Amino acid sequence: MRPTIVLLSPPGDHQRIVARLQQAGTYSKREFFDRLDRGECSFGVDTSGDVLDEFDQEEADEIRQKIGEFQAITLEYSGVSCIRDLLGEVIQGISGLLDTNHGELIEYGDVLARFQRDPLWDWRFEVGK
Repeated sequence: MRPTIVLLSPPGDHQRIVARLQQAGTYSKREFFDRLDRGECSFGVDTSGDVLDEFDQEEADEIRQKIGEFQAITLEYSGVSCIRDLLGEVIQGISGLLDTNHGELIEYGDVLARFQRDPLWDWRFEVGK
């Protein structure tokens, strides 16, 4: 299985991200994960929010405290360069949190700033983890 991240956004911003994803390349609806192809990169996209069933109450409360009510999009990706470019396009100017699936919740603006400083940044291999 490829790595995944979860985009957590207030409902209005969630809809904007969904629309941007559907226009970010060749998008096809599938039974489980939709597929987004962008050049050499392909992504699995799940906008159902089913991933929220995996969050415990404490995690959900922490997210609500930071951004209010929220919805989730799961993105499956193959490499950091692919996800960096996609995130740069779809979360720009939008509020929300990136769940790295490696123990961190990072505000979208901080994600973009970090990629600006360090284009090869990969949250899966952070020092000290």
